Amino acid sequence: MKRFNLRTGIPFALLISVIAVVIRLVGIASADLRLYLMLTGYFFVFSLICWIVNVALIESRWIQQSNYRKQKFYAVTLLFGGCLSIFCILLNSWLKVSFMTAAEIVALQGRNKLVVFFFRGMLFNLFNAFVVSHIRQMKDHEQSMIELEQLKQANLQANLSGLKAQLSPHFLFNTFNTLSSLTGEQEVKSYVDQLANVYRYLLDHHRHDLVELKRELDFTKSYLYIMQTRLESALEVSMLIEAGCMSHGVPPLTVQLLVENAIRHNIASVSKPLRISIRTQDGSLVVANNLQPRTSIQATLGIGLTNINERYRLLLGKEIQIAMDDQFFTVKLPMEA
Repeated sequence: MKRFNLRTGIPFALLISVIAVVIRLVGIASADLRLYLMLTGYFFVFSLICWIVNVALIESRWIQQSNYRKQKFYAVTLLFGGCLSIFCILLNSWLKVSFMTAAEIVALQGRNKLVVFFFRGMLFNLFNAFVVSHIRQMKDHEQSMIELEQLKQANLQANLSGLKAQLSPHFLFNTFNTLSSLTGEQEVKSYVDQLANVYRYLLDHHRHDLVELKRELDFTKSYLYIMQTRLESALEVSMLIEAGCMSHGVPPLTVQLLVENAIRHNIASVSKPLRISIRTQDGSLVVANNLQPRTSIQATLGIGLTNINERYRLLLGKEIQIAMDDQFFTVKLPMEA
């Protein structure tokens, strides 16, 4: 019932059937209650069938993915309404049941009768389709408002979290510069510079909806430099990115968060190195790692992925793809061209 919205469709079909019978009362010179009931039942069934078909049609992938959704929808509904009307007339003839008065039968003979009923069915279903389309637009608008409100709440929460953790940028960068100047060792200078790059990216992009993949990967490389300084040969990372994908958009911090999750939830040692692969495939970004989980924190594995998937759903209307087998854990991120 929920799929076809029959809670609205049934009362609508009943209302249309009553209106149609009332309009035809002018041309029916009969006191036969049975005829009125048959007419009401006929228009009710006709309207309900049109409603179900129209709802199924407007929800279909063929219509939703088309560039001419309205044109296709109304064209098909017009054709279906006319054909259904002709089918009902032929069925009535076969069952030897008539919903017309004697005057109507005389006025509509041969092919003219079928043509008139074909166009009646078209117009009848056109009104039905208009109501279905209007209800669908109202639902889409309501869903858009809900998702917009969810996105506002998510951004508000992110901003609040940022304010709670925020330090003075000038103070911190001055501290980085001081640390870099105090040492003559190149390794220490490089480490401090990469740490500054990580913090600068967090400040500059945490409020953005999308960033270029190149910027996200540069930030991820800085983060990986810090992690590889700590883990050394226990962490191996490979990147294979198509040049044409560097300008594609992704939500900021998503790649870094996947890398962080891989390090946090898997064993990384010299004897069992953690191998992370970042590559592009079919217009998407794929982040994969060999699976060697730490059982002590396995219960928190899905929190970060859920957050990333929710951001994709709200920002791009898409979802990430997650695959896991005995050897690898893989996440596929859609990109905005």
